[in-house]
Amino acid sequence: MRSLYLLSALILLGILYPDQQAKATGIDDKTLKNTSVYSVYELSSKTTAIVINYAETDSATVFDKIFDRIEEQDSIKANWFYSQFDESIPVRGVEIVDTSGVYSLLYNKKVENEMMPQMNKEFYIYGTKGFEVLKPEKFVFGLDECKTNIFAFTIDKFDSNKNGTPILASDKKIEIVFGRNYQGIERKINDYYNSIEADYRDNTPTKVYANVGNLYFVYTDDFKWRDTFSFDNTECFFPSRAIFRLEKDGTVTPIWEDSLDLFGIPCD
Repeated sequence: MRSLYLLSALILLGILYPDQQAKATGIDDKTLKNTSVYSVYELSSKTTAIVINYAETDSATVFDKIFDRIEEQDSIKANWFYSQFDESIPVRGVEIVDTSGVYSLLYNKKVENEMMPQMNKEFYIYGTKGFEVLKPEKFVFGLDECKTNIFAFTIDKFDSNKNGTPILASDKKIEIVFGRNYQGIERKINDYYNSIEADYRDNTPTKVYANVGNLYFVYTDDFKWRDTFSFDNTECFFPSRAIFRLEKDGTVTPIWEDSLDLFGIPCD
């Protein structure tokens, strides 16, 4: 099953690690200048969250630096992974709050106390057909040897019936239009991804759900992994969110991208 056709490893590395996270606060486009944007995922039927990837590299974000400092003091990762490898070792330092999705979502009060002030404000949460304003409620995180490690700021009561599946968050309102006739730009964006030499790729198509002028907001996701994830049945192993710009010459340029590796490329 691991001989899948997945998204380009090159693209994934650009998405998963801090160069792309830096773009969340400095998108190279005048329309979104000074606007921070973040991915939103339904991590399980119980947990929807603004998700920031844990970079684990030298060029870390403020979130990485907070976590690494506390982790170094309290050995959060070591304690967690030891308990996963040996059932006789009790879980220490974290509370398991949700195991119904892809990740075992973990809670640590010391980490939450330092993380939440970084996101203690209202965000515009955009779904596939509308938006609403919500404030993060709690901070949890997911640690995995193979999958993308994540920081998750949970949001409650997003109205999916009205606004569709949640996709994106921003700290300032983006005047996006939820259009319907995006087939042409979708073909261009899918052709863009298909033109990249890929070591890993799945068959999940990229969908456009909104735009602001020549900026197009997209996701690559079937949303099914939220409820049922397995290497036998899952088709979308790299759910992602992105913003593309349609250039004057008709080509498309990604100006912001973010993705999860649920396949676990590092362990393959």
